[in-house]
Amino acid sequence: MAFTTPPFSDANREMIRARLAEVRKEPSRETVTVEWRGKPRSIDVIEMPVKQLYYNPETHRIKAQRTVDPSRSKGLDNDPWSEASQDYLEQLLMGDPFAPLKEDPAFRALAEDIKEYGQTEPGLITPTGILVNGNTRRAALKNLRKEHIRVGVLPDDWSWDDVGSLELTLQLRKEHKRDYSFINFLLAVDEQVAHGKSVEDICKSFRIKEDPTYKRSRWILAFVKDAIKRSKVTTPDGTSVGMRFVDFERDQGQLEELWRHFTQLDKNDPDGAAQLREARLAGLLLDLNKVQMRSISGEGGGFYKAYLAPRLPESIKPASAVPASVSIPGLSGVIVPGAAPAATEAREFADKILKARTVADAPDHFTRAKAAEAGELIKTARILMLDSVRIAEGSAKKNALELAPADQVGEATDAIKRSVAALTAARSTGGFDGDALDENLLRLRAELEKLAQHASRGDHEVGDGLKWLVKAVQA
Repeated sequence: MAFTTPPFSDANREMIRARLAEVRKEPSRETVTVEWRGKPRSIDVIEMPVKQLYYNPETHRIKAQRTVDPSRSKGLDNDPWSEASQDYLEQLLMGDPFAPLKEDPAFRALAEDIKEYGQTEPGLITPTGILVNGNTRRAALKNLRKEHIRVGVLPDDWSWDDVGSLELTLQLRKEHKRDYSFINFLLAVDEQVAHGKSVEDICKSFRIKEDPTYKRSRWILAFVKDAIKRSKVTTPDGTSVGMRFVDFERDQGQLEELWRHFTQLDKNDPDGAAQLREARLAGLLLDLNKVQMRSISGEGGGFYKAYLAPRLPESIKPASAVPASVSIPGLSGVIVPGAAPAATEAREFADKILKARTVADAPDHFTRAKAAEAGELIKTARILMLDSVRIAEGSAKKNALELAPADQVGEATDAIKRSVAALTAARSTGGFDGDALDENLLRLRAELEKLAQHASRGDHEVGDGLKWLVKAVQA
């Protein structure tokens, strides 16, 4: 990405050149080895004034967190070197990935470690003073009012592609102390795709497997991007606001589980899979926990159609129109015919929740009445969703109870099959114990008589299997 030149780049360049010349005269100067364009390269380490350097506006560590304040994020895009933009980057680097405007306990621990033991590893900078690695360390040093930071200096022919590749390489080393957050990892992979890297090279860089990690990350990011796009609402002053990447940081487990269930169901039941995707999106937005989310399925007609749709009041119920075509999250550019009505209604319902969340989470952009209306819709939808989940859980338990006798007989049948094989093997080796078998067969007959007696009760239709059992025990 192209950026304007930092204001003090010329002064920084001269200072850095002078300090490099000084350290190169020393007999035992400090160096650090980095992977530079596919090969290891040793570069010199110097000391620089902490206040003289710039945070990297492209650091992957806070990509998602930038969206927590859209106006400041836009200012960062327009002028990343301004004092306001650099202050915003510093706040995010110090912040909790889940609540970026609050200080991260991990950052405080890093600052305490530096206070006690000093800076153990050098950062990396460009020849103009932009930090490639060590952004968070610089924030900690500033916080501690330290004057200098040790940094290695990249070659003069550096580029932003070099910066991105180097940061990624350093981040993925096992000894690195602070991993990318969930969404930032997805965005880092996406950036590599945008740069035209092959799937094989991306998987190698991130030390991941194509199936499932790469495929899952691509599907989840497409799902999140789609949700953000659908959440957009126009404010009274004409500004478009919506949900943000950071809003999905806490949902890693739920989204990975959704991907797994969706891909399994989509093979044989695309409509059920679509219902599952949309109903679980609504569940995420309504803060259902993992156990409750698991009751939202797409099988057997789908949770939305079977449990939720019949309970929706007119104020929340979606329109019944079916679109001519829809795009599928995770499959960029692929357009397919419109989904069946239940899946379409589930999507429209999720859209209502998405837009309500946008309004409720940004009350300053809307009238008090509009924000209150959105909050009431979310409250009502959550109650209805939880009621539907409880009914679905009850139905699942009932089905499990009703199927339990048949399942147990099935297991007994499998055990008898194994007995036949064991009997054959025992006869072939001369180890057959007929008395023991006879004793257990009499026990089996007694239990079969009880099964026939209880299964024959009631007004249900007697099938061929039960007729055979009754006849067999009466013989």
